[in-house]
Amino acid sequence: MIPESISYGRRIDLTTFPARDRRGTAARHGLRTAAGELRDAALAVPRAVAVPVAIGLSTALATLFGLALRIGLVTLPGLGGGLIGAGDNGDAFRLFCTAGLTPDTPSRVSLWRGVVVTAFTTGAEPCTAAPSAAAALLRLVVPGGPGTWSLTSYAWLLAGIAALVVGIGAAALATVRPWRAALVALPLVGLLGATWWSRFLVSLYAEPTALVATVAVLVGLLVVAATRPEDRGQRLTALVLVGLGGLVGATAKPGFLPIGLVAAGCAAMVVVRSTSRRRVWRLAGPLVAVALLGAAAYPVHAAMQGQDRSYAAVNAHNLIFTAVMPEVGPDVVAPAVGLPPGAAAHSGEGYYWAGGLGIPGWATAVGDRPDAARDEARTLLLEHPGAFATMVGRGLTATLRPQLTYLPSAPFGTAPEHFEGRTIYPEAGPQTGLLVRWLDAIALGWLPLAVVAVALGAAAATLLPRVRRGDPLVVGLVRVAGATALLGLGIVTLAVAGDGYYELSKHVWLGSYLVLTAGVTGLAAAAAGLTTRYRRRS
Repeated sequence: MIPESISYGRRIDLTTFPARDRRGTAARHGLRTAAGELRDAALAVPRAVAVPVAIGLSTALATLFGLALRIGLVTLPGLGGGLIGAGDNGDAFRLFCTAGLTPDTPSRVSLWRGVVVTAFTTGAEPCTAAPSAAAALLRLVVPGGPGTWSLTSYAWLLAGIAALVVGIGAAALATVRPWRAALVALPLVGLLGATWWSRFLVSLYAEPTALVATVAVLVGLLVVAATRPEDRGQRLTALVLVGLGGLVGATAKPGFLPIGLVAAGCAAMVVVRSTSRRRVWRLAGPLVAVALLGAAAYPVHAAMQGQDRSYAAVNAHNLIFTAVMPEVGPDVVAPAVGLPPGAAAHSGEGYYWAGGLGIPGWATAVGDRPDAARDEARTLLLEHPGAFATMVGRGLTATLRPQLTYLPSAPFGTAPEHFEGRTIYPEAGPQTGLLVRWLDAIALGWLPLAVVAVALGAAAATLLPRVRRGDPLVVGLVRVAGATALLGLGIVTLAVAGDGYYELSKHVWLGSYLVLTAGVTGLAAAAAGLTTRYRRRS
């Protein structure tokens, strides 16, 4: 028996016990001592470290689970169906061929099959392609040698990267105030609220890579918005997210160049201060911007050259015939680009409508000189800014329909494989007349333009001294909304200037996500402003 006078924490005289009792008492005392040391060690971890780590980890896991549940990588009873993705319209070949993949279908192709092909065989000879961040990520999960491969592994990789980015942002914000970690939910509203964007994670387009990169840029900007220049560690973390996100997004494919440009511009304006005498930290933002532009220069240039080698005539035709001719006037455009008057009758026809066949003078005016024809078309747009503004406006209206119903969502095995390439979808823009009627039928078609205009105007107003001295969080969120709207506008503008109206709804798909996120961030800024005003009155 242990005397009642002996208690935990006091020195125990084991010689007063028999040998067997001494061994048991020593063991119990050792266990209690070890437990006490573990408890003391846990309590010794600073709360300033433990809380952000816990918040960041839980946020990352919740994001990963939410995305996986949203697209059917995991399923729970009573919560939705199975796997969904985005079917191939022919563009996916440019990515999966770089990894030596072959669709594991009866036809050995994936384009316009009416299903999402998720099964591939490996071991084919990889094709030579321009540098691409999407191809680099894909090769991380494709094994070498002959075998089978599932697209779900790539989806898990993309979802994991997005979750990691969100978790890092949440941890950085939690070091300032734990509740500010909730700001990282703003870019997740569109991804978790609907499948229109998240389903592209189960696809072999460049779009999901750019989407994840955009999330990294937005999370980084939110960290900047909710911190002060003196929060050096947090802002350096934000700059890493913005820089890497901008680099990956810009190099995913040429159409996403605005991601890199906007990210570089925002990084250059980030202010980082230090209490020490070293002023090098003040150059952190500009240095990240320069590094981003320098690292992206060659891959972007090579990707543009590759795009021109394969699609120069296609893109030039679509720009001229689907957009510039209908908006400027076919009788004005035809002679300006070297086409005979008879070519004006084909105004509104996309390249894949007839491949240029039957159009008078097409082979010599466009087919043999696509770069010159494209430059002449863009010169016409500079001379007719109203027409170009109309093109951008139609592109913004198309962001209201990111569903892209002409791309199937059911994976291979749930529906029979069949060819759908001859089906006419107005939203794909094969004929401008069909596309315009489809756009005109969209309710509230002016809303995206209004969101972009308000967001950019509010962000510009924060440059005024009186507004700039307002609540830092509100000002920061307004600026993030403006940057997001600018990025969405850049995606839309480059889409219509590069390929006209052809497949407009898919080309502005990422822009639709950005317009939505700009609106959500603007609403968050308004809510924060009202809360601040209420607190001041109280």
